[in-house]
Amino acid sequence: MLSTKNIITPLLELGLNKYEAKVYLTLIGEGISTAKNVSDITGVPYGKVYEIINSLSSKGFCTILPSKPMKCRATSPKQAIVETKKRTEEKYEKLEKHILDELEPMFTESKKFIEPKGVFWVINGRSNVVKKIDELIQKAENNINIHCSPRSLSRLILHKELLKQAKEKGIDISIAGVMDKDMMDEIKALDFCDIRKTKNSENNFISIDNSECLIIEPIPDDDNLIYGRDLGMWVSSASFTKFMDEFFISNFKRTKPIFPLVQSK
Repeated sequence: MLSTKNIITPLLELGLNKYEAKVYLTLIGEGISTAKNVSDITGVPYGKVYEIINSLSSKGFCTILPSKPMKCRATSPKQAIVETKKRTEEKYEKLEKHILDELEPMFTESKKFIEPKGVFWVINGRSNVVKKIDELIQKAENNINIHCSPRSLSRLILHKELLKQAKEKGIDISIAGVMDKDMMDEIKALDFCDIRKTKNSENNFISIDNSECLIIEPIPDDDNLIYGRDLGMWVSSASFTKFMDEFFISNFKRTKPIFPLVQSK
């Protein structure tokens, strides 16, 4: 008998059960055979052999001959595989049509009710905060709003080239911060931005396109450009960013551009 593991396993993967695989292999080895002969060779109970033969016939793996006692013969493996493939394709076509007809409309409809979720991430360390500001500036498409604490405005010089590139792309850049005479060189280097002086500011804030923002607490707010224990919270939420931008714009509109004052000195 040909019932080796390497032969049975592929038959199982084609959809036959263990008994069906054994009977099919027996029929291939025996040619035309009776149910009793198959039972004797395989050890499958005689009464169950008829059930298995009928199942194999329905799956295209054997042909039942019109004789008494009943005899059957194996279908060629090539033909059996062709029939199995055809039957499987028809099955999956029906399943595909049923699932798409029933579930796709439900999926499409449910997407309308999915609320966009904001993302909140903590960014630790001044160097990491500097990198994140660079990313936001490069990502901006319409506008950039920046609110600075006393010393952080001078650190904007680190982002000068990226800010200039953003301005050349037509992006509006608004900067508000606490300024003094010691910062004039840095401020003049950013004269392509709309910079305005505010009376006080303890924290830093940058937003882009009313969609993302970064709020930074400088600890301490010292003079070092790169190293420091700054703690930032990056928020990717349009509703939150718009809320913060409303405060920024409200205060920004109450101030005057600084460059006419700087340039007149």
